[in-house]
Amino acid sequence: MAEFDSKDVMAYILTKCENENIFVNLTKLEKLLYCCYGAILAKYDARLTSEHPQAWPYGPVFPQTFIAFRNGEITAGQDNSFRQNCPPEWLSLIDEVIAVFGKYKASQLSAWSHKEGSPWYKASSGGRVMQAPLDDFQIRQYFRENVLEEPNESTKN
Repeated sequence: MAEFDSKDVMAYILTKCENENIFVNLTKLEKLLYCCYGAILAKYDARLTSEHPQAWPYGPVFPQTFIAFRNGEITAGQDNSFRQNCPPEWLSLIDEVIAVFGKYKASQLSAWSHKEGSPWYKASSGGRVMQAPLDDFQIRQYFRENVLEEPNESTKN
């Protein structure tokens, strides 16, 4: 499966949030992108974006999107056909992630991403090292164990 440009995915998230009246700022957009990245990685074992998230002071950040958004280069409705090219099952999961995590403030999402044992926590050595890349294997495992609700064998009838 092809990986997408992180800026196009963020533009889609921005559009979705505007359409759903979900307040966002740059920090919240970065955390929503991270949550979408993690969910796709956990469920489909595939990377959503070609850019890897990094551990920054307020949580996981995609540096290219951070810079582009601050420079006014990411706008709602300008996702360069991401919506049309993204597999429908991925879009459905992305929309679900936005609906669930969009309810939280940026500060709450940052605090959540900083929890001990999280990929951010591990990459930053507990908050001591910044701008370290997050490991996809750790992101996948973390989202499988803590975010996606998959029934296990003991809960099936």
